[in-house]
Order: sequence, then C-alpha cells, then structure tokens
Amino acid sequence: MAARLLAMAASGAVLFGTTGMLRAQDDVRSIWSGVYTSDQADRGKAIYLETCAGCHGAGLLGNDEVTPLKGPHFMSDWDSQTVADLVARIHNTMPLDNPGSVSNVSATELVAFLLQANDIPAGSADLSDNAGFQAQIRISMVNPGAN
Repeated sequence: MAARLLAMAASGAVLFGTTGMLRAQDDVRSIWSGVYTSDQADRGKAIYLETCAGCHGAGLLGNDEVTPLKGPHFMSDWDSQTVADLVARIHNTMPLDNPGSVSNVSATELVAFLLQANDIPAGSADLSDNAGFQAQIRISMVNPGAN
C-alpha cells in the first residue's frame, strides 16, 4: 500500500512538473506576435543611423568584417535566442569603439528597428525595455502562424 502511494505521489510530481513546463513554454511569445510598434522602430532607425550605420551600413547588410543585421544570416544567428539576448548584446558590446554606451532603452528601440527591417510585423504596443519581459520573447526565423 505504501509503495502504491509513493508511486502515485511520484506520478503526480512528474505530471505537475510537466504541466508547469508546458505553462512556462506557453508564456514564451514569438517575435511574430507583434512585439513592437512602427513608431518605436522609427525611433530605433534614427538611433541606428547615428550609432550603427557607420559600421553595419545604411542598408544593414554589413561587409566582409561586419555581420549583417538584416536577412537570413542575421535571423539564423539569432534563431532560438530571446529579444533580451539581442538587447544585451547591443547594450554590452556596441558600438565596438564605445561598448556599453547604448542604453537599454536605446538598444530596445534598435531591436524594434531590426525586427522591422527583417519583415517581422509590428504590433500595437511598444516593446518593453524590461529584460524579464524581453526574455519571454523568442526570436525565430520561421513564423509559427504561417501555413
């Protein structure tokens, strides 16, 4: 009898743990769900032209030494990572001649611009500069809603 109760308790723990994992995964959003606004992307574009275009180019295509910020190569590099990862990379390492000089707010606006440049649809609310919120938004090359 005690062994059966223990087995039932273990099964319940596994089920509860699995359910918890499923809920956690359900909380993860995709960039394809409209996570920034067009106005925010416009603000990001102004920051990009002032801070980033000198190296990455006005068209975001980079060159032999600088990685592109637009297109399949960029999307592949960031596939399965989060918006928080991208914002942190920009904030911590860019520009190369002055890393850390881009604030989290500006880095978030830049990410909105990069999403727009990569044909990710805009939504009705600005992308929050809260890292915890951004960590719940997954970057994906493939639109999960596309058929």
